[in-house]
Amino acid sequence: MSADQIINPIDLRDFLKSQGWLVFEQALDDRLFVFSSPAFPRRQLVFPMDLTAPDYVETVNLVIDKMCELTGASRNSLVAKLLSIRDDVLRLRVVNGANDYDVPLSFASSLITNAEKLLKAAACTVLRPRAHHPRLSLSEANQLIEKSRFGQTERGSYVVKVSCPLNALEVQGSLELSDSDAPFVRQVTLSLNQALQQLTSAIEADSIDSLVSRIRTSSSPLVSSNLCEALSGMHDDEMDNSLDLSFDWSLLRHLPPQTRSQPIRIQRDYFARVEEIRRELRSVEREQQDTFIGTVERLDGEMGDDGRRSGAVVLAVLLAEEGESVRARTVLTPEQYSIADQAHMTNGAYVRVTGRLRPGRQPRQLTDITDFGIVRN
Repeated sequence: MSADQIINPIDLRDFLKSQGWLVFEQALDDRLFVFSSPAFPRRQLVFPMDLTAPDYVETVNLVIDKMCELTGASRNSLVAKLLSIRDDVLRLRVVNGANDYDVPLSFASSLITNAEKLLKAAACTVLRPRAHHPRLSLSEANQLIEKSRFGQTERGSYVVKVSCPLNALEVQGSLELSDSDAPFVRQVTLSLNQALQQLTSAIEADSIDSLVSRIRTSSSPLVSSNLCEALSGMHDDEMDNSLDLSFDWSLLRHLPPQTRSQPIRIQRDYFARVEEIRRELRSVEREQQDTFIGTVERLDGEMGDDGRRSGAVVLAVLLAEEGESVRARTVLTPEQYSIADQAHMTNGAYVRVTGRLRPGRQPRQLTDITDFGIVRN
């Protein structure tokens, strides 16, 4: 254990407890952690409770060596688990048959960028499940990226390792998961793991159409176009690489029984199918019943027998979740049309409209209007 790999006594304690070791509480008064295990009845592991103890590093190294001897684990893998015990770790391994130790610089940059996009897409799905996120700009998703750490690459392959602290954010997601009371970061990594399983299973079973149909009709889809876009960006045409994604889960939180721990491989021939799914999901939009704020862009009404105008107008309405505006066409009564005309002729005037915004090409249809008025300052 080097100077930059000091393992905290609490982390070592929690790791040993997760492996079935029992703490001898009487030793706590002497500022010592003493552990025994039913699996190794004639063994004890002892180390100081204080980092400042003169023999702290020496005794922790002895504990690690003894654990390696008892379990058969390598020292490097055991130290890695101890250093990341409070993190869920995502590993992205680039599999390139011709060269397994380096990648083009431009692709390395793209890989890191898309690893960030992958986590943001999963975070946005936990918060607001949908087939396509117009923007990955939710504050919680950005906070997760700020809290995550880029780890060392590993020998034998090109690996991007991202550590996500389990308790980095106190946020409650709205996605329905088997472990819905888990911390937000665990919900993100669980949803990403399950989404990747759904995606690869559909490709391998040749059931992409069925997957897309389920996503279109689901109120809480796990797979989004943004996730597919991030995966597509992790393939280089010249290298024609595959990609292994694996999760090292924090030992401080139990996993749901069905969680897959083995690496999930996106084979080189899968990426074209991932791109197909991305295009299909990119066009998915859901109806929105809400009150919108916007401006009147065009008046296309007609004069009625009573001398009053009514009919079609085109609005530019702001979609608050996406932070962008879309053009929408609606049909107004004479009273509503008069208000629209007044707003159209007033510089800087905004209108408030309550109705159902339909999906489709712009101008989208805004129907079932129940309220229309000018926003007063």
